[in-house]
Amino acid sequence: MNKALSPTLDATGRCDNWGLLRSFYYVAAQQGVTRAAKAQGVTQPSVSASLQRLEKSLGQTLVQRGQREFELTAAGQVLFSEVEKMFEASLRAEEKLKALYSGLVGTVKVQLVTGARSDVLDEILRLMHQRHPSVVLDIQIASSHTILHNVASGIVPFGICLMQRPLSRLTCHLLLRARYGVFCGAEHALFGRTEVSLSELRDMPFIAFSCDAEGRAPEPMIALRDSTGLGRNISGTSGDFAEVCRMITAGIGIGVLPVHAVARELRDETLWQLDLPGPELRADLYFVADPARHCSPAEQTFLDIANEVFQSLSPQKA
Repeated sequence: MNKALSPTLDATGRCDNWGLLRSFYYVAAQQGVTRAAKAQGVTQPSVSASLQRLEKSLGQTLVQRGQREFELTAAGQVLFSEVEKMFEASLRAEEKLKALYSGLVGTVKVQLVTGARSDVLDEILRLMHQRHPSVVLDIQIASSHTILHNVASGIVPFGICLMQRPLSRLTCHLLLRARYGVFCGAEHALFGRTEVSLSELRDMPFIAFSCDAEGRAPEPMIALRDSTGLGRNISGTSGDFAEVCRMITAGIGIGVLPVHAVARELRDETLWQLDLPGPELRADLYFVADPARHCSPAEQTFLDIANEVFQSLSPQKA
């Protein structure tokens, strides 16, 4: 191992050469000079020379030499931690500058079912705003039946809805496979019960989504309600997921909800899932678009970003 350089900076020690710092970032991130050179598209000697110049400038040994495994010194670890932040900040700055001068404006409408929660959708929205902050995102709530009709009819370009299976004439990307159950609130007489019969539930006050009450399939709540005979005694309705959840939590009635969307309420014990006989009900949440639609520049950009995210997940399931 080479003799370590002085552990302290001298009076002329400087750390303001971004080219040297950038080269060191790749050395540390790729864990080796050879891989760093390949990642940057430069020669190995040039990377080694940059590393030596940086060490000389700082008066610090940054990488242990003479070992089979790559290892940063303590000084190297400290510097990499800071340079990594600088490198990430430079990438963010590039994205913002691209967006600033992209000139892309307009509005992108997306209709989705209430309570739809998806990390994939969140990432699409995040990237769209990050790259094109002047584009307005118009998020609208509707039933799955309405969303499918509106996308197929060209009323809106994109939808997030529940379906039993993809439709052949629409582009459909799976976002989430959701499980549904029947829930009651902490004030309800059935809270904490591990065994409940359907006969006990059929005449109990029921909280329904507005789309349920209107009978507009393919909402999974309708399938579960009809298969169990629930919902004979409606005590509250709303088209908003949060309000349906509020009424169930308040003990106004029982209701059907997606299990993943109420994980916090289950953890906080403000909701209780009733264990019913029979198979679990599942539903698929899809991103849908009409491939025949003539998109505006903003809409096409949103679709391109969505496809970019979907491709990054392949072959995983969203």
